[in-house]
Amino acid sequence: MSYEIKRMSTEEARLHIPDYEYALIYLISEIILTKTDYISEINWEECTEARFFSEEKELHFFRRDGQMQAVEVRDKDGKDEIVKTYDLANKFQAVGKVIKVKQYIDYDKDGQANIVLTRLTGIE
Repeated sequence: MSYEIKRMSTEEARLHIPDYEYALIYLISEIILTKTDYISEINWEECTEARFFSEEKELHFFRRDGQMQAVEVRDKDGKDEIVKTYDLANKFQAVGKVIKVKQYIDYDKDGQANIVLTRLTGIE
């Protein structure tokens, strides 16, 4: 695999948020896309999902069975990856014009390629 996943407690993961350049936070009342440096506080009770990301890694918070979980995805060797860009909606263009997404590929027993993981990598 060209990536590695590390599961961690949400308390530990929150300590690592400043290590990432950008944040995409889904709250019940709004969606926030910004540089991580601009975040002063996160209402975790209202948060349904959050992604903190930089070129080489992503920290993903998500709810499972009503509990917040956290995983970190890091690049490992750079093989079997596809990088795509997607235009950002007008309301997010103060941050940038496009968001970069990396897709990791693995192959099944028949040699068919499958996208097994997708993560955010940056904004341009």
